[in-house]
Amino acid sequence: MPNVTGCVTASFTAAGEQTRLSGRYHAYPLKIAKAFPFPEGQLGVYVMDASPGVMAGDRYVLDWTFGEQTDVYITNQSYTKVHPARDSDAGAAARPSSQEQRLTLGRDSYVEYMPEPLMLYKDAVFYSATDIRMDAGSVLIYADAVCPGRTYRGELFQYGLYQNRLTVTYDGELIYCAKQRIQPAAQGLRLNAIGGWAEHTHAGSLCVFSDRVDAAFIEALKDFLEERNKEHDSPLRNNMTAGQASRPGAPLYFGISRTYKYGLVLSVIGSKMYEIQELMTAAWQFTRQRLFAKPVLNVRK
Repeated sequence: MPNVTGCVTASFTAAGEQTRLSGRYHAYPLKIAKAFPFPEGQLGVYVMDASPGVMAGDRYVLDWTFGEQTDVYITNQSYTKVHPARDSDAGAAARPSSQEQRLTLGRDSYVEYMPEPLMLYKDAVFYSATDIRMDAGSVLIYADAVCPGRTYRGELFQYGLYQNRLTVTYDGELIYCAKQRIQPAAQGLRLNAIGGWAEHTHAGSLCVFSDRVDAAFIEALKDFLEERNKEHDSPLRNNMTAGQASRPGAPLYFGISRTYKYGLVLSVIGSKMYEIQELMTAAWQFTRQRLFAKPVLNVRK
């Protein structure tokens, strides 16, 4: 395993009705750029990568600890760009890059973890692992999105390998585990098969983990997203848990699934990342207001 080349370690505590960043450590090229007070005592945290992106052989580690009753929003400043796993020498051995994330949520904490999308350059090899541990009463809204390359430069599924794992435990019990492995050159046409991405190229997901998530809320969220697309003049074809918004040149397909306990996963695929982000943002704002009685949050970058 390569040595850590960039890391962020941070802890948060509640002080009255405010949340403060009580401890931090970072190593180049990663750093916490700044923390801002958001409405109603929430703390906004921006992570910065001072390098051009994740280079061959890089290993990033991010470790977050949220104390009881903390309220935190975390994002980064731009896309996470994963560069080729080989140097300019065509005969050089591949040097995969990786990212490990650990989130530990104390009792009754509220965390929104909303990074910008991941972009996989041609010949990139990237391993991602996220481990989330939640105490009873805690809440996590977690976003994840992936681009298949620099599409305007003709890069479309030309990366070498992308492997992703997400595990979530709640009060000591495993409630969700997702694994994904995409190796375009080896899988070939299977990416277009049933269970694959068909004609779609970009993917995103929004996870909500809380003991407040139930069947009634999932139904309300589905109805909201369907109505939103109707307002955008996007006719839908749907079933109980999924809808398809057809737009010229940029179809979207979304589905909502319940986790084993205490959660839901909204999955979206399409051909334009900004459209996927718009849908995920609408779902996030709806969840904030409907499930947690929080106001609309406009995050500036």
